[in-house]
Amino acid sequence: MRMSWLFGRKNAQRAPFIVTLLVLVGALFMRAADPGPLQNLRSVAFDTFQQIQPREFLPETPVRIIDIDEAALAAHGQWPWPRDIIAQLVEKLTKQGAAVIAFDVIFAEADRSSASRMGATLGGFGDPEAARRLATAQDNDATFAAAISRSRVVAGFGFDPRGSKDPPRRFFGVAFAGDDPARFLPMQLATVKSLEQLVAAAKGNGSVNTARESATVRRVPLMFRLKDQTGVFPSIAMEALRVAQGASTYLIKSSGANGEESFGQSTGIVSIKVGAVVVPTDDRGRIALWDTGHHERRFISAKTVLADQVPAGELDGRILLVGTSATGLKDIRNTPIQEGVPGVEIHAQLLEQMIEQKFLARPDWSHGAEFLYLAAVGLLFVWLMPRLSAAKMALVAVVFIGAGILIPWFAYSELQTLFDPIYPPATLAVIYVSGSVLSFMQAERDRREIRGAFSHYLSPAVVEQLAQNPELLQLGGEMREITVMFTDVRGFTTISEQFDPPGLTRFMNRFLTPMTDLILDNKGTIDKYMGDAIMAFWNAPMPVEGHVAHACRTALAMQARLVGLNEEWKAEAEGEGRGHIPVNIGIGLNTGNASVGNFGSSQRFTYSCLGDEVNLASRLEGLCKTYAVGIIVGSNTAAQIADFATLELDLVIVKGKTEPERVYALLGDSELAQTPAFRELKEQQESLLALYRVGAFAEALGMIDACQAASDKAGWTDGYYAMMRVRIDGLVDDSPPDWTGVYVAKEK
Repeated sequence: MRMSWLFGRKNAQRAPFIVTLLVLVGALFMRAADPGPLQNLRSVAFDTFQQIQPREFLPETPVRIIDIDEAALAAHGQWPWPRDIIAQLVEKLTKQGAAVIAFDVIFAEADRSSASRMGATLGGFGDPEAARRLATAQDNDATFAAAISRSRVVAGFGFDPRGSKDPPRRFFGVAFAGDDPARFLPMQLATVKSLEQLVAAAKGNGSVNTARESATVRRVPLMFRLKDQTGVFPSIAMEALRVAQGASTYLIKSSGANGEESFGQSTGIVSIKVGAVVVPTDDRGRIALWDTGHHERRFISAKTVLADQVPAGELDGRILLVGTSATGLKDIRNTPIQEGVPGVEIHAQLLEQMIEQKFLARPDWSHGAEFLYLAAVGLLFVWLMPRLSAAKMALVAVVFIGAGILIPWFAYSELQTLFDPIYPPATLAVIYVSGSVLSFMQAERDRREIRGAFSHYLSPAVVEQLAQNPELLQLGGEMREITVMFTDVRGFTTISEQFDPPGLTRFMNRFLTPMTDLILDNKGTIDKYMGDAIMAFWNAPMPVEGHVAHACRTALAMQARLVGLNEEWKAEAEGEGRGHIPVNIGIGLNTGNASVGNFGSSQRFTYSCLGDEVNLASRLEGLCKTYAVGIIVGSNTAAQIADFATLELDLVIVKGKTEPERVYALLGDSELAQTPAFRELKEQQESLLALYRVGAFAEALGMIDACQAASDKAGWTDGYYAMMRVRIDGLVDDSPPDWTGVYVAKEK
């Protein structure tokens, strides 16, 4: 399509400028709108930064997780545990010197295993005295509450729309500077709280919720608000930090506070301070998770604690989060670095960040800075495109696009600041590519037909077909039954080592030329040469009657021609005083439907074939080495050459497939198939395979000698039976319990 048709001949020269300017304007509008998919793309880019350079895990940071893991569940029973066990856990952690024990668990219901509760439920089975004794027996919740009261425990609650409208208990005061922070915090509808008896004995109360962006936790709120309630509610990590410091108040700084420039706008929360720790947040009071990935060093099994096996001093002065890594308890999250991370580990990482003062920042001015950068550099691109040569413009593009990626990486790795590394460079790349393509079209307009004629280089048969049908000179294909051949020289690396480069070239030409002649003489189409390998097919682009037989005759002729070539090469090697390495080839043939046609791009394409049956032909060629035979054909091919001498070899699941393929060796044409020696060999082979497939390996092994004798008599000298002897001998010693008679190929 000519650009003069698109833009008018007078405007053709302006086309690159107009198009690139439109691309830039559209990109700027998109960036200003910042839709959800664009935000997700940015988040994925920031995840990639963390995957390349995660935050360093510091074992000395005083945060650990007391893990209700699989080992603990195996030792003390399924969850929930009786509260007297959890009370023991608290007592032991307190004795070990824990600074704070924070539960990433909600104890919302009374312990049903308490004897007193069981007494009320069962009524003493009609015995008043039994009922009285049960009623006065130990109450596990009271035991747990007593243990909490003797320690520094932070209870947990969660936000759930199906929960209670009553607010959770607060142990702290809140002060704020600037705008009221409640208007910016994530609003929740209802809560699920731990028992009041337990919360009253604690020193703090925090939310166990972790917000998710899609399926990944990237930012976690440190404070929440509850609908129709005044005040704010902290996360469990924030509350644990407060209790650990013995602080009583949170100070929340928002826009409009002293020293915070907001230009009269209510831009949101800036930071939260508790005790001596200041935590910078985004406008909604969230902290970005700077992920270290999962680290086992953070975890101490609750089983180890209850068994008094924790080394002395290991828990002294640490903030301990009690949670679970057990998959069945469903507290599993995805983070920027890793999938399937225990939710409690996210709280632990946030605590580490706050204690270590390591944060990722996405400044509120970053959106404006990225927009201005894109506008300035984009306009520079648009202005330079028609004024610079292609080489100079390419250099400019590489510099600015590279800067758009490297500067955000530097900001992340050195300054812990997040800038978009995707959208600005991608937009500049689109501007450059669109402008370059249009400039190229403009420069090449008058020579398009000549260039096209020389760029579409195809085989003679295809060229003749295209000469008669020019409409076929386009990308696309059709489904057609074809027979595909793959050949490969065995041990080519070893063979090539005996030649210098010119000698290797002559050797390959002497090999490929006669093989190619045989394919073309039998109406085949050469698809491509791949070093020492050949790919060819029959019945395309022109129909070939009896294409399966043509392909099989070609394969047999190639093996026969190779015998003569080896004799010539041996005589030459002896004359030059060097050793001769015999050349052997493997040939795979398969028949089936495939897509045949022109594949590639509008600038250059090739006539080829694609499809599952084509891939199978390649796999069959690879099996020639496994089965030590020269030619292997698939079941579709064997079914169409019933008069040829074919011998079933095995049932094989080749690489890339899940269903077994029945594979055959091609020994000769109809003349060999009619000989008594071949018929005897076929009968022996069928008996061998029958025993092999039912798992009668000892009996099958006993038939190998008879099969080999029949093979020698028929003139088939390949190494198949030597291979089968080794395989079956191994199966005699180690028979698989689920034997199906199918061999799974280990190589392509």
